[in-house]
Parts: sequence; structure tokens; C-alpha cells
Amino acid sequence: MKVLIAAGGTGGHIVPAVSLANVLKKQKPESRIVFFGSSNRMEATVIPEAGYPFYGVQMSGMNSGIKAKVRSAVSLIKARKACRQLIQMQKPDIVVAFGNYISVPIVYEAKKAGIPVILHEQNSFAGKANRLLASSADAVVCCYESNLEQMPAEKCRVYGNPAATLAVSSGFDAEEVRNMGLDPDIPFVVFMMGSLGSSSVSAVIDEACSKFDDSYQVIIAAGRDNDYEFHTKSEGNIRIVPFVNGRSMLKGCTLAVTRAGATTMAEITALGTPAILIPSPNVANNHQVYNAKALADQNGALMIEEKDLNADVLAAAVNRLMKDTHAREEMRENALKAANSDAAYRMIDLMEEMIRK
Repeated sequence: MKVLIAAGGTGGHIVPAVSLANVLKKQKPESRIVFFGSSNRMEATVIPEAGYPFYGVQMSGMNSGIKAKVRSAVSLIKARKACRQLIQMQKPDIVVAFGNYISVPIVYEAKKAGIPVILHEQNSFAGKANRLLASSADAVVCCYESNLEQMPAEKCRVYGNPAATLAVSSGFDAEEVRNMGLDPDIPFVVFMMGSLGSSSVSAVIDEACSKFDDSYQVIIAAGRDNDYEFHTKSEGNIRIVPFVNGRSMLKGCTLAVTRAGATTMAEITALGTPAILIPSPNVANNHQVYNAKALADQNGALMIEEKDLNADVLAAAVNRLMKDTHAREEMRENALKAANSDAAYRMIDLMEEMIRK
């Protein structure tokens, strides 16, 4: 199977794409997989590091304003030409696109060349690129039932996020916790707000630290690039570190406090991690709120919107859930019910079906 995967912009698009590629390579080692994305964004580094050939173009996003639209149109024309050449060179059996504006030229050129196209939508509120491209695709793999109302329902398959397929086999690295000077056998809550962190949420966590019960341990992954300076000292039962192994922590923690990005949601549900979700308000279409609400409505997590967040609210929620084994177990069971841990395998089956047609 010769597969061309389009992914880029953010980890929310890239991680599921690489997860699918990894599962496909393991299941069908003879497969030939190449990636397409922006030459000046994170995928240009991340994907080659994952071991896959990468072809990139520079392209402007789909922004508003006359000048921006003109730049977008010009870059789209150039990108389509590059995609046409890439398709002629690689001769893929199928194109799988994971959203973001970088998907637009490759999908249009694939359809023009008669190559089947599958889109993947990670969020409960579909992104602009996927909504635009859905009518051109042969199938759209979704993670939420709500997507059926946003794109042609007859093309949609609610299979889930391929990141869940890899997450379900993740183990817990207890040594990482020991290296912090903590005991992995004592209950702990982990705070993860992404590599950039969040100054506003970090300030709330910082203030809440004095209100956390001392019967459990606290690990705060502040973010490599977070510019907030914690006043709380990294001592006693509290550790503040730049980053942690996310999947490992989600597997081993008693409770997680996280954002509600697509990959995080896939991993939380696949692992059955009890979680407090604080969706980022700084994302397109407010999609993290929709992601978090979908799981919270099934009692698979607790959602606290950032506008409602303060130190007292956060500390009360963490203290309650760390003490309430029954509530955490209910969350775990409901999160697992919402999981689609076989998402990558079902996508591969669909890819084979589309190629045979």
C-alpha cells in the first residue's frame, strides 16, 4: 500500500497522523508511507524525526482580510502545482488528510488525479479545512457524533482518533516519578497544560498549591516555553517540572488536570484516566470546550471552563476527586466507554476498502 498523509500545523493534527502511520507500518511492513505538510511549521521537523519521508511547501492559511485572501490564493496555486508533482512522483494508492489548511491543495489534486481521499477530523467541532473538503472526500473519519451534523453524514465514520490505538498499550514509567523524589505508589495528581503551558492557568495552580491536601502528591508540568514563574517551591509533596512523559503520566496518575485537545482526549479515554478538563479558550471554534463537554456529559470527566476557574474552585475539585475513589472509578469506566481504541485498525481497513473500489 502506497499512502500519502497530509498533516501539519499543530500536534493535534500531527500526532494522530503519525500514530496511524506507525500502526500501519507495524501491521503491513511493506507499506510505503510519505508525509506532506508545511515546510516552515513543526511537522517539517517532527515527521522526519519519526522516521518518515516528508515533503513540504510554504502556504498561507485561510485568513480573513483582502490582502490575506490574495496571499492565500497565490500560495494555494503554487501549493497545488507542488502537490501535482508530488502525486505524479509518488503515485499513491490513497491520500489521508488530517485537517489544517495544508490539506486543501493535496486533496484537490488527489481528486483531480482520481486517487481516493480519506479525511480525519479530530475535534467535536470540525475545522474549517475539513468542512470545506468533506464534499470532495470519499470518506471522513470522525471522533464525535456531532461531526455528522457538520459534514455529509453519509461519508462519515465515527471510528475515533488513531492516537488512542497507541495510547492503550502505553505503560507507566514509575522511575520518572522516583527521579523527582516522589513515591509512585502514593496517589498523585498531574497537571499538564501543554508545551507552551498557560500563564493564566499556571497562576491559578500556583495559588491552589497551598490549598491541596497533603495526603497526595502533586506533579506540575509547567511547560517548556511557559513564561510564568511559580512562587510555590518544588519541595515536600509538590514537584514543578518543565515537562513529563504525557502518556506515562496519564497511565500512572490518580487524577489528571489537562487541556482538552484532540490527542489528550483520545489518550484519556483510551487509558480511562480520571480527569479535570480545563479547555483552552484560545483555539479555533472553541473546539476544546466541545471536546471536553462531550466527555463530561457522559460523566467521563469534570470540565471547568477557564472563565469559571480560580484557586478555590480548582483546589476543591482536586481534593474532592482525590478522596473519592468511587467518583474516580465512575469516571474511568465512562471514559473507557467513550474510547475508540481500535481507531487506527478501522482506518486501515477503510483505506484498503477505498483502494479496492
